[in-house]
Amino acid sequence: MEFVLRGRGTSRAVIADATGLTPPTVSRLVTSLVENGLLTETADRAGQKGQPRKTLSIRKGQAYSIGINFMRGRFDLAIVDLAGDIVAVDSVRIDRITVDSITALASERAAAALRASRIPTRRVVGAGISLPGGFAPDGKVLLAHEYFPDLDRHALAPAFCEALAMPCNVDTDGVCATLGEFLYGAASAYDTFFLLHIGHGVGGGAVLNGQLFRGAHGNASKPGVLFPYDTPRPSGQDLVEYLQHNGIDIADIFDLAALCEDTEPLVENWLDRSAGQIAEVGRVITAFIDPEVIFVGGRLPDRFNTALVDRLTDISLPGPSRGLPNAPFKASTLGTNSGVLGAACLPIFASFMTGSQISAGNAYRDGRRPLKS
Repeated sequence: MEFVLRGRGTSRAVIADATGLTPPTVSRLVTSLVENGLLTETADRAGQKGQPRKTLSIRKGQAYSIGINFMRGRFDLAIVDLAGDIVAVDSVRIDRITVDSITALASERAAAALRASRIPTRRVVGAGISLPGGFAPDGKVLLAHEYFPDLDRHALAPAFCEALAMPCNVDTDGVCATLGEFLYGAASAYDTFFLLHIGHGVGGGAVLNGQLFRGAHGNASKPGVLFPYDTPRPSGQDLVEYLQHNGIDIADIFDLAALCEDTEPLVENWLDRSAGQIAEVGRVITAFIDPEVIFVGGRLPDRFNTALVDRLTDISLPGPSRGLPNAPFKASTLGTNSGVLGAACLPIFASFMTGSQISAGNAYRDGRRPLKS
């Protein structure tokens, strides 16, 4: 499933060669997945003589995941087909976020979206919830962002699982965005990369040799530590506050997409300064994990990510050691639904990817309802 999800497993022979499994074992596993409706196999006759090669792909309309993404004043939800298609999207503004309010809202909106899409719950792998913040040393309790004080010091996965009556995973927005880029974005072509997540803060995520790296407590990949909170930072919240300080009527990151043209000089100034800061981050990331590429994504509108990468391409800095060049930057390709798409990848990753490393504290399964064909 991992090879097919990432577009690597084009045939049974390719999978057998890459995994070291015997052809009969691969054939048995593939046949089971095809019979259960998760995979489809199509004969490829182009340019072939004799027996045509059969290619494998995810079968659409058979399995789904729910992604839930919270940010200041906003709730986003999406239902994602295992093949990567977003089949339903829901978004609503919210005033205050508490454990009870968000679990109730998630239950209500998820049920409504499933009904409207005519998707039976038995075809849902689970739900993933993306939030800014980190985790306590036990890896279970959320250390929430300062904008979500009512969520601080709570273990949210069990609460969501009870409310939605399905397996639920909770993780940081940086990790979720990384998984989304890994499975359905441009990062699917890479085995080792870093994603710089620009949101309320400066977060990120790393995939090393095809495996998500979360660290001992789920708090790895947080480059925001390089930028003290009382100084200018390359974060979305910093941009909002910078615009507010200069008289622009803007409330939150979500409002950046509707900025007027007369704000462009201010935005350009912020992009110039932030690109310089991010370039230095790239040197540090290169020194520590030597990635093939560093993606820039998160909660900013796509044009901001592209503008940052354009500037970063023009910045020439010495590598972290002699003869070692800095990793190149690329803009995320997931668009405005990257938050919910990344969240929806959590249960997909935990269920089907060997390198998931989703900790027990963040992945909660009640055992009541397995996925059925």
